[in-house]
Amino acid sequence: MLVQPLFRSNGLSAHAWKIVLDKCLLALLAACLVVASPFAFSQANDWPAIEAAARKEGKVMLYHNLNPAGAERLANEFRKAYPAIKMEMTRLGSAPLIQRFGTEFSSGRHLADVLITFPDQRIFDGMKGGWMAKWTPPELKNFPAAVDHEQQNMLFNVQTAREGIIYNKQRVKPADVPQEWADLFDPKWKGRIGMNPPWRSVSIQGIVAYWDKLGLGDTAAKMKDNNVRFFEGSGGILQAVIRGDVHVAEITDLPVNVALADGAPIGMVYPKSGTTLSLGYMFVAEKAPNPNAGKVLANWLMTEKGQNFLQEFAGLAVTRKGAPPLSHLPTTASLPNTIDGLELLPPAKQKQIVDHWRTTFGIQ
Repeated sequence: MLVQPLFRSNGLSAHAWKIVLDKCLLALLAACLVVASPFAFSQANDWPAIEAAARKEGKVMLYHNLNPAGAERLANEFRKAYPAIKMEMTRLGSAPLIQRFGTEFSSGRHLADVLITFPDQRIFDGMKGGWMAKWTPPELKNFPAAVDHEQQNMLFNVQTAREGIIYNKQRVKPADVPQEWADLFDPKWKGRIGMNPPWRSVSIQGIVAYWDKLGLGDTAAKMKDNNVRFFEGSGGILQAVIRGDVHVAEITDLPVNVALADGAPIGMVYPKSGTTLSLGYMFVAEKAPNPNAGKVLANWLMTEKGQNFLQEFAGLAVTRKGAPPLSHLPTTASLPNTIDGLELLPPAKQKQIVDHWRTTFGIQ
């Protein structure tokens, strides 16, 4: 009874005023939601809470293809930073590592929390297929935007490897040092040349595709004619060159900077005709058994210390803004004619390379 005169005094009926009040109430509720949403978001992304939950989980599993010795040193530094989190690691070449993760995911066996590798198409398909957690690492703000693959907050480029030619300085005269990819197929290296087999790593598939682009012919047949020795990883190649078991080799430069820093009698050449890059990506598994510990490890690898350790121990150029260059190898920006190897490897090309090299060497 007392409200009716108020409505009429403003020239509005009671029904009209009810409509106005309803709209005001809806607007007020919407405003409350706007204010509450950032709060809810910040609560869901409370980094101290994630770290606390990670300590309760107490362990983290990293799948990787880093230099083995360097990876262990890296793990020791992480353990110092987070002593309550037990870190375990599984190392494989990039291709079998991706295969293993994919098989485990498909069968519901979720063992890995974080994966670092050089990708092929299966990684990008996996991003669409539910392999990866969607989250924003606190350290992401310190990286170029391109590091976040397709801006999806799932897959992050934290390091880069380059293909090159390694040689033993005590066994190879300066005048004989290979300067170009074509030099690797010279008969004078017969029985004294090494490489990783293309079926082991997408990085090697990329450089083989680049050899095709340069018009170097059937490089599988040429390597067979030269009695190439295959190794299971760049670490094996490095040690073989240092010992003199082989004098020259094609290599992904993962272990080279560390070896040069230690005084190894080796040299490294990046041909002027160009080379391929392998962008090392990292993700936290969507079905990680220790999801908070996985995020803590991944974010730590993106910190200034983590990136410096990754570069120092794993020997790879990192991607964080302001990171120092490698101590004994040129920067990626200074190398001529570089290309992401994946750009040369559509799935059909990848299969063709692997099948051809397996057939050439009689490996099923």
